[in-house]
Amino acid sequence: MSPQRCAVAGVGMSKFQTRRDDLDLGGLYQEGAILALVDAGLTMADIDMVVLAQSPDALHGIGHPEQAAAGALGLHGKPLMRVNTGGATGASAVQAGWWAVASGRSQACLVLGAEKMGDATRGAQEVLNKIWDAAYEAALPLNTIVMCAMQAIRYMDRYGATEEHFALSAARMRTEGARNEHAHLRTPMTVDAVLATPYLAYPTRLAMACPRTTGACAVVLVSEDLARRLSSPLAWVRGFAARANTYFMGDKMGDCGPNDHGLYHDLHLAAASAYAMAGITRPADQLRLVEPYIPFSVMEPAELEALGVCDPGEAPKLTETGHFDHDGPMPCCPSGGTLCANPISVSAMVRVAEAAQQVRGRCGAHQVDGVHTALGAGAGGSVQFFTVGIFSADPDEPCRRHP
Repeated sequence: MSPQRCAVAGVGMSKFQTRRDDLDLGGLYQEGAILALVDAGLTMADIDMVVLAQSPDALHGIGHPEQAAAGALGLHGKPLMRVNTGGATGASAVQAGWWAVASGRSQACLVLGAEKMGDATRGAQEVLNKIWDAAYEAALPLNTIVMCAMQAIRYMDRYGATEEHFALSAARMRTEGARNEHAHLRTPMTVDAVLATPYLAYPTRLAMACPRTTGACAVVLVSEDLARRLSSPLAWVRGFAARANTYFMGDKMGDCGPNDHGLYHDLHLAAASAYAMAGITRPADQLRLVEPYIPFSVMEPAELEALGVCDPGEAPKLTETGHFDHDGPMPCCPSGGTLCANPISVSAMVRVAEAAQQVRGRCGAHQVDGVHTALGAGAGGSVQFFTVGIFSADPDEPCRRHP
């Protein structure tokens, strides 16, 4: 049985910022839901299923927030499921919503989540240290900053990338974020300004790292039958795939073949599956843009290569030429990406939502010209969960860069 066609008909995003003292977590759920439903031209009465994207309870200080979400959204008799795959949570939730529609279980699925990390009295990294095995790895000490810095060092050793390459990526994304009305950080930066900020963990500097962000995001996924009756612009889901790996970082060090901590092989595998679903054989030629999950700019080269939009070791040189700029051949994170807003529970949802919004022509000042097919991706856990979604303007036409 072939999956039913599914489209993104509505997207809602908060204006991301450090704190939101005006709304609690339930209020943020409502904000995201209302924005997405209005965009789709629907109401909660039209929704027959909800998928909640919510990362570990310790990040926002509320146990089992799905219980509060059911009441805040007035579900009463409708199904709700919660998804948590760390930083990949938002993309995984959209994938779950797509499964619901593609299987025929849902005709209109609301996928949403929110983050209140700005309210935390202690740093997020203390919570994120709990990702790793308490006996073998957590005490190193590890956090996500160190984890990704270690990945970057392995990539640098393999391909000769430099701090300047990572600074180029950071400066580009900070400048892109200045055009995005939803971004948390909206101040353009130069390469020199990035390199002038202090180290967090070599080679990652402060300006190469994401902020701690509060806000909500929601996506409305609908069946083809309902989509054809709506007046809102659509982004059709052409492929969705995910892969997982061990959380033991030591298993991805040394002589481990393609499963090297510096290479993101599972992202490559997830992308390959999504491409197969979408009929994409030449991603560098058939995708107009990509929105991967890059909370630290040091991750960008390996992610772009894993996605197949350039050859192994080629991304740093292409960064030098502006290849991934907003007006370049393959824009990467024209929204400013996770580097400019990181509400962890929905950061990856924002990536796939941004890809869909580019296809729908809804990105305002950071809209890329002529988008037919776009990719969004999430990453989470101990760099162990990867999810890739592909969206296009028409379900019947081959995926290609331009309409």
